[in-house]
Formats: sequence, C-alpha cells, structure tokens
Amino acid sequence: MKDFFVNMNLARAIILLSIISSAYLAWAGWERHQEVSQLRGTFTVAVPKVCKEIQEISLLNTKLAKDIKGDRFIDEGSSADSYVRYCADSPSTQMGDVKTDPRNEVRAGGILDKTVALEPNDRKRSFTHAQIAAFLYRLEADSNQIKVTSLGYDLLDKASPDEYPADSWTWSATITNRTKDPSRVTKPNSAGRL
Repeated sequence: MKDFFVNMNLARAIILLSIISSAYLAWAGWERHQEVSQLRGTFTVAVPKVCKEIQEISLLNTKLAKDIKGDRFIDEGSSADSYVRYCADSPSTQMGDVKTDPRNEVRAGGILDKTVALEPNDRKRSFTHAQIAAFLYRLEADSNQIKVTSLGYDLLDKASPDEYPADSWTWSATITNRTKDPSRVTKPNSAGRL
C-alpha cells in the first residue's frame, strides 16, 4: 500500500478519487432511496385522504357559490344601506328615500344579527299596500341573506267607522342579516381543519 502512495501519479490519484467518490455517492444514494421510500409510504396513505377532503371542500364551495350567485346584497358590496336603497329605487317599488338605522346584536353561540330599522324619510308620505308589499318582497327576493323580521302599518288618513279607509299607509320595518360573529370565528389549524 505504501508503494501506491509513494509512486503516486495522475492515474492513481484519479483512481483513488473515483473510489472515494463512488463510496460517497453510494451512501448518498442509499439515504435518498430511504427518504423516497418513506415519502412513498406516507403519500400512498395521505394523498387519497387529502384528495377526498379537497373534493368535498370544492363541492361545498361550488354549492355556496351557487347559493350566492345573483344575490344583490352580496353584489352591492354587503352594505345594507346601498342594498336597501337599490330595492327602494326599483321601478316596481318606487319607495323614494328610506331612512335606515343599522344595529348589531351578538347572540349566543357566536351569532351576529345585523338589523336595520327602516321607515320612510317623510312620515307623512302615503304608500299603498301594493307598494309596501312590493318593497318588502324585493328586499327578500333579491338576497338570500336578508329577511324581513318585523313590520308595522299605520293608516295615514283616518276614516270614520262606516267608511272604507283609503289605501294610504305609512310603515316601518326591520330587516335582519344573520352571520357568524367575526370576532369569534374559529381559525383553521395548520392542517386546515377548524
């Protein structure tokens, strides 16, 4: 062996370097093979499960997207004021200026009720039953998010007991948008689960 190093020339140096390099490559290749085998074992178990979860979430997303498609409340930027004004200015309702008074009420279980009290800006202006009904219908029909939760009618022109009153009314209503309280929404963990 001494002669090998004493009489070292370029060919012997290349042979020695090749033996050392091939030993290192064999060791590194074995390590990578072990890592790949371990990952394949993990993937054969985890990938079908994750794919199924992704499919379920995408189906839920598709269903939710279909539910809100065409929802004017969402399209108007989730502002109750602009949505109410849109419904009040609709050609079928012609309610004119509507006064809004928004309120938020947190309920048990992390539920947030966003209520808006509505009434005509001019309390002396008269409306027919048809106008009021068309407005309330438009509020609920154009959005799955909004529900009319209270309604009050008052006769504008008083009539004697033996007369039919004119179809002249003033009104007040409350609409509600029930959502999860954003301050109590559960954040997903690192695995993406709630």
